Amino acid sequence: MKMKLWVRYFVYMFLIFVVVFSGQHVFQGIAKIRENSFNPQYFYTSAMTIIFYGSIGLILGLEHLICEIKKEGTWKLNLSKIVLMGLPSLYFSLAYVTFSLNIEFLRNIIIYPIITLMVSYSGFLSVFPLILGYAIITSFYKHNEKLGV
Repeated sequence: MKMKLWVRYFVYMFLIFVVVFSGQHVFQGIAKIRENSFNPQYFYTSAMTIIFYGSIGLILGLEHLICEIKKEGTWKLNLSKIVLMGLPSLYFSLAYVTFSLNIEFLRNIIIYPIITLMVSYSGFLSVFPLILGYAIITSFYKHNEKLGV
């Protein structure tokens, strides 16, 4: 039993390393395009950030999904987790796309929290796609009427 846990966590870390190094390769490609074309590539940067960082969140929550698959019952969605964790994370995950929109109303009201994080260069914007992936995968669970869970 203990050996299975070691193997499982080794596989999780291996998958995370694959995602990280693949993502690094893709982000370097986007940076080269940006340098050669002087186009900030906001859409591609946001999409790839969500895909790669979100994948890490999915991998971190994979154990929850595997446990739920083994259970009896019908699949349910934890809507409160999706609304209260997933949607705000999606909002901040799309920071570069929304920042690139030159609509004054959006820039002054809706985008203000994003601008605050972007100006500080804190790196926290990268955390939100990870939270998004984790919130999505851990929002699915099985409900069993007989057990009440």
